[in-house]
Amino acid sequence: MQRLRPRTRKRHEPSAEELAFRRALGQRIRDLRSPHYSQDEFAEVIDVFRSHVSTIENGKTDLKLSTLLRIAAALKLSPEDLLRLAD
Repeated sequence: MQRLRPRTRKRHEPSAEELAFRRALGQRIRDLRSPHYSQDEFAEVIDVFRSHVSTIENGKTDLKLSTLLRIAAALKLSPEDLLRLAD
């Protein structure tokens, strides 16, 4: 019987454009959150760790769609409005 090679997970390196988008989105989330919630309070509302809120706001993570939806709901925005970075 032939042995199969172990599968390795592909690692996606984000482009400069993706990194810039993450940073801009994170800054937008921080700007919208800060008048209403501390990071700790916001983390509790969206059901993540505070450190995860920090990585989101610093553009260091690729958001899951479910997290993005919870963030938009907590900020009383539609996901489309949250993602609209420039007016």
